[in-house]
Amino acid sequence: MASGRLMKFWNTVCLIVILAIVSTANADIATLEDFDLPAESYWNGSDGSGGFTSGGAHFGNNYNTEWDSWDGFSYSNITDTTATALAGQYNVIAGSGHGGSANYAVAYIGWVSPPIVTLSAPGIVDGLSATNTNYAYYSMLHGDAFSKKFGGESGSDPDWFMLTITGKDVDGEVTGTVEFYLADYRFADNADDYILDTWQHVDLTSLGEVMSLEFTLSSSDVGQWGMNTPAYFAIDTLVAQSLSVYDRPYAEAGVNGYINPDNYWQHADPQDPNAVINPIFRGWATEVVSYQSAPGLDPQWTDSTRALGPATGDNLDIVSLGDLTQEQIGQGMAPGQITLYFDEPIRRGNGYDFVVFENCFVSNANWSNGSIAGQILAELGYVEVSSNGNDFVRFPAVSLTPEAVGVFGTIEHGNIYNLAGKHPNAYGICTGTPFDLQEITEDPKVVSGLVDVNDIRYVRIVDIPGSGDFNDEAMLNIAPDTWPAWDFYQNNHPIYDAWITFGSGGLDLEAVGVLREQNYSADIDLNGIVDVSDFELLISALDSHFGGPEWITRCDLAEPKDLVIDISDVAVFLDQWHKTEQWRY
Repeated sequence: MASGRLMKFWNTVCLIVILAIVSTANADIATLEDFDLPAESYWNGSDGSGGFTSGGAHFGNNYNTEWDSWDGFSYSNITDTTATALAGQYNVIAGSGHGGSANYAVAYIGWVSPPIVTLSAPGIVDGLSATNTNYAYYSMLHGDAFSKKFGGESGSDPDWFMLTITGKDVDGEVTGTVEFYLADYRFADNADDYILDTWQHVDLTSLGEVMSLEFTLSSSDVGQWGMNTPAYFAIDTLVAQSLSVYDRPYAEAGVNGYINPDNYWQHADPQDPNAVINPIFRGWATEVVSYQSAPGLDPQWTDSTRALGPATGDNLDIVSLGDLTQEQIGQGMAPGQITLYFDEPIRRGNGYDFVVFENCFVSNANWSNGSIAGQILAELGYVEVSSNGNDFVRFPAVSLTPEAVGVFGTIEHGNIYNLAGKHPNAYGICTGTPFDLQEITEDPKVVSGLVDVNDIRYVRIVDIPGSGDFNDEAMLNIAPDTWPAWDFYQNNHPIYDAWITFGSGGLDLEAVGVLREQNYSADIDLNGIVDVSDFELLISALDSHFGGPEWITRCDLAEPKDLVIDISDVAVFLDQWHKTEQWRY
């Protein structure tokens, strides 16, 4: 037993040392080690997927099945540094990935679109590593049928081969450019001329906050049809500092409705042929007990049975609760609501217990009517639960949106807690808002036994007209700005969202799913296994506290929760490393 404790202590010390020397903590790191490739092989997009994602960054790819050709990004682990011409197009001249790693990305600038990397959220990109491919390297070194030998026969021609990286914000506007020479023969002393054959760091912080990176190449060797130098380069280890994902106190990610088992059980577009319902769900609402919409709702949105069964990710497969006008609010009319029944009861277990899917979406534009790119167009709702269908307990919510946002106004989802409708579920994204029955265990109805958190049969969703006439229950929650003493909010807050809405007005309910119990809290990203993606999340949040800029709720692993990510949470993670939830099998 003593040796076991010593080993656990040693493992913890080792991990802390690793964390201490990781200079990129609080960052998303695209290493491309996420992918399993057969030895000495490559992926070029022939599966038609359109790209790949590593460390939260998406690398675009275009594949033409008619010509068996590609452009954009591929990835490879080929180590042969002698292959030339097209035989070396997937080979990096350095012989391995950055730092001796296996995988790296190869980019080709063809005819469809330039290589583009898109971040999961706007952020500062610290930089990446870049070098040449065999194809470009040997073409410049020796020349070939299409390209000249750099430096010419004398070695003094001022040739160059340059990679230009352009940053673009969420609106597609250019934030800046960085130029990086993959070869440079312009030096006065020919001994200084070079064709890059090792990985070199490219600093991209000058681009500022970006949503995407666009890559282009240029060369001194041009002809009638453009650049003669082969339009290839390689990159690896892209490091991005996220600015938006966890910079609000309640910015926890939603639960995926669909996943792709062939892509590490990550989120999938419901229309993807490889997408399946997330097996983390064990049940869905089975019956509509009652439904009452606000006056004036279009009839096409009143089919309450659309809220039954699994989520679809179809933003039109919904039942609307309707919205109240200011006059109706003044008259005391009740907001729209729906009550659902579950054959399989919802029970308080480890982690989240059920998930509500609404059809909000992320705005991609800044409009004068209140829309802010990157925020959500939301129609929020209270969530209540019951065991007997008569006695309901409402989840204590928080809404920190400071003022009315207008008809098409957006809100920051990280300012919302314990309200339905804060996670996007439309246009290829299918996520829902999770709820934990632990949050209501001190409610008088639960304490008295009127509501049994181990036998929840009813979930009621009540629309919230976003005029500010309805309040949250913040005073029942810890305020993030009271660290380290931790105290409750001193006041409740008015709730604002897009108002007044018409047509399918008010909250649009798509589904309510029941979750399997989470046996391993260190599975932070909820893909069923405690792995390197969870490790990256944990180190990004280490030493943060609730309300701080790097805070991630799911990283607070140790019981009882203390709202701080520290050594105790690391210890839990070590104990659960590589553990797998039963539903993954």
